[in-house]
Amino acid sequence: MADPENLPLDRVLERLKDPTPGNVWVESPQGPTARHLILTQLQTWLGAGIAPRHILVLLPQLDRREHYRRSLAAMLDDPALSAGVGIQTYYGLASRAVRLLWPDVAAAAGFGNPLDPPVFLTYETAQYLMSQIVQPKVSEGYFEGLTMRPQRILSQLLDNLNKAAVNGYPLEEVGQRLKAAWTGEAESLRYFDQAQTCIEVFRTHCLQHNLVDISLAIDLFHRFLRPGDACEAYLSQFTYLAVEGVEESVPVAQDFLAHHMSRTSASLLVHRRHGGFRVFLGVDPLGAIDLRDRCNRSIGVDSPLRPVDTLAEHIIADLNDLVQPTGGERPHAETASTTVCPIAARHRGEMIDRVATQVVELVRSGDAEPGQIAIVAPYADGVLRFVLQQALREHDIPFAVVRRFESLREEPLVRGALALAALAHEGWTMRPHPWDVAEGLAAVMDLDPVRAAILGRAAYDRGNGCLRSPTELADSDLRERLGNEKRTIYEGVWQWIQRMRESESMPLDHFLRRLFGEILSRPDLDPAHGTLFARFIASAEAFRKTAPALNLEGRQIGERYAEMVAEGVVAAAYEAPMSQAVSDAVLVVAPVTTYLLDERQARYQFWLDIGSIHWWAPPHQPLTNPHVLARRWPIGQAWTDRLDFQQRNDVLGRLVRGLCARASERIYLCWSELETAGAEQDSPLLQAVTDLVLDRSVIQGIDSRQEGPDQGGFDTLGLDAVPDAGPTDPDD
Repeated sequence: MADPENLPLDRVLERLKDPTPGNVWVESPQGPTARHLILTQLQTWLGAGIAPRHILVLLPQLDRREHYRRSLAAMLDDPALSAGVGIQTYYGLASRAVRLLWPDVAAAAGFGNPLDPPVFLTYETAQYLMSQIVQPKVSEGYFEGLTMRPQRILSQLLDNLNKAAVNGYPLEEVGQRLKAAWTGEAESLRYFDQAQTCIEVFRTHCLQHNLVDISLAIDLFHRFLRPGDACEAYLSQFTYLAVEGVEESVPVAQDFLAHHMSRTSASLLVHRRHGGFRVFLGVDPLGAIDLRDRCNRSIGVDSPLRPVDTLAEHIIADLNDLVQPTGGERPHAETASTTVCPIAARHRGEMIDRVATQVVELVRSGDAEPGQIAIVAPYADGVLRFVLQQALREHDIPFAVVRRFESLREEPLVRGALALAALAHEGWTMRPHPWDVAEGLAAVMDLDPVRAAILGRAAYDRGNGCLRSPTELADSDLRERLGNEKRTIYEGVWQWIQRMRESESMPLDHFLRRLFGEILSRPDLDPAHGTLFARFIASAEAFRKTAPALNLEGRQIGERYAEMVAEGVVAAAYEAPMSQAVSDAVLVVAPVTTYLLDERQARYQFWLDIGSIHWWAPPHQPLTNPHVLARRWPIGQAWTDRLDFQQRNDVLGRLVRGLCARASERIYLCWSELETAGAEQDSPLLQAVTDLVLDRSVIQGIDSRQEGPDQGGFDTLGLDAVPDAGPTDPDD
């Protein structure tokens, strides 16, 4: 099909108000335009009398569903109709079909107990199960020589399972594909064989015990259910189809769309230009474009070049020069330079201070509302969050820190609560760290860190795993530091823990509910802490409900959960979706892809740590490679340094384009000469913007014509949603 006809947005919307049957492809700019198009089409179909149950909407992320329902309800004469529209992700559709049609798939797929219902694993419980498989293997010498946290091994193994599922080939091919593309030392090939063994044992265990993880749910839907008559009958109810962000779809989802579009009365596929940010999760932007040929009409929404867009073109041209130097002119350099402002410092902490100062100045001067400012970074460590939070709180500026997947063990409140849980369960063998006990006391007594640490050292009897009674804390200096009020509170906390130790054992999530309701909650409690604790309880509850299928029972469920969270083997990662961040707050977002997967626009963006290699280089992933495991990768083609370098540049170019598309006025480019650990900062992104903000000679050690990285093997571009943990669900 020819390239789409580009029209102004209002004319495209007018065409969507015509309920003519057929399949329509619309190319949209980045941002909220795609949602506007989908909602207009839904309004047209419902207004024409189409029953809501016949409409299926597929989204790239589930957290947008409620926003869609609210917006659609506001557009309809009968708001109740919005509740009947099927709004799903592809994974949600697949898992729902597996639940509904379990009898049709259980025996055929080889489950050990096909008459019993399935147990769906969360990412946490899948990690736990994988850890039970990997730990004995590590004792046998598996993965010897790899310098990674155990959790990183688990996440890469689960990644490999997911890549096979979303690309639609048997998991037995994973190791073969990785080995065939390997160009590093031959000795390292054994790691792929070891990884293959682990994922096959994991899958066999799941089949034997009716466990369904993300990868298996997708595989069951794609290979067993979708070709069958029962699933065809179930899906036939959806005669109208709308897809937002088709460029963020995985190959098996594209297979489903190609098949189902031929059976619908009408379809709308919205494709965002320059999207496909989640290649690390298996999305296939090129495969998505192939779906355009199955559409009757193809339209494009006009998006005139804005000054800030020239910054993206300039950076991408410089990135391309790193691969193939041209020495050509930069026609956009002058315009691009007017849209940027540098913030540089020798040390990273100083750079963050300057960013905070600039944000405060923008708000206090009236140049911007807090909701018009976005701060994006490749990662959000404790230093970054602490400095920004302190500065913004001091000036009463609302803010929201959003990290796509956060580990609960990073939160002092969670560590403290787990420490108190250990102290309150006499039968537990784990002994919390004194610092964790201090954090728990700080939370329940509203103590500052210094007094909490002093009290923790004095009150915690680590040998016996308990708190000392108030009468044992006779130190006059301690009593003076605490004061009468805090001593009274400690006595109440000690008595409460003693009652818990003497009472009948209860599930950990039940204990946490009582801890929050009876001890932690108070009128001045930070609402964010309440939200965090609710997520914590939900995580513990989900683990408990799956525990019997993992051969855990009774007391060991809670203690095992606490141990695994503390060790980081089970990340207890929870989503902090952009949709939950209030629109009038300064956004602090990491990683960059998290910001790009939302529609939010900003007048001012701050790109932090642009000298960090994390903008361009992936986390170390020796056991996987999202590009080699892609369906369209030719089996046997070598993964070379040049391909690796080009892929990194291509993905960074997509990120830059996406960021610029979401900024309307100015972008602050922020970096430091030294990172937190003291190493010099340098990255292709910094090289690409240097000529816009200062003379290149100012920054030492930068050669914009360097060759690609000299590294054998797969230190491949992954851009994980979280460096040390995080779900690999391709949709949710």
